[in-house]
Amino acid sequence: MPRVVTRGIKKEDLKKLSTELLDTIEKIIDRPKSAFTLEALESTSYFDGEEAPLVYVEISWKARPTEVCKEVAEAITPLFKSKGYEKVFIYFKELDLEKEFVL
Repeated sequence: MPRVVTRGIKKEDLKKLSTELLDTIEKIIDRPKSAFTLEALESTSYFDGEEAPLVYVEISWKARPTEVCKEVAEAITPLFKSKGYEKVFIYFKELDLEKEFVL
């Protein structure tokens, strides 16, 4: 179950991007988007006393090749930039599904 957690993006912007964002990832990794979760954590970045339009995207999933991670990052970055976010930091965390329990 891929988990996508964002910080630094306005809730309304993420709502507008959510369908295309998950559709894009779904196509690349060939997993149904119904298995994904998408969250927005409220956060603001600052630089030199001003708000900085930075977005952080953490994608947690089972281990995948670096090439797949890079393809996803390159495919979703323009979605965030189209909303005016200058820098998009995307990082991937590998989940150990043997230690995940849904009760």
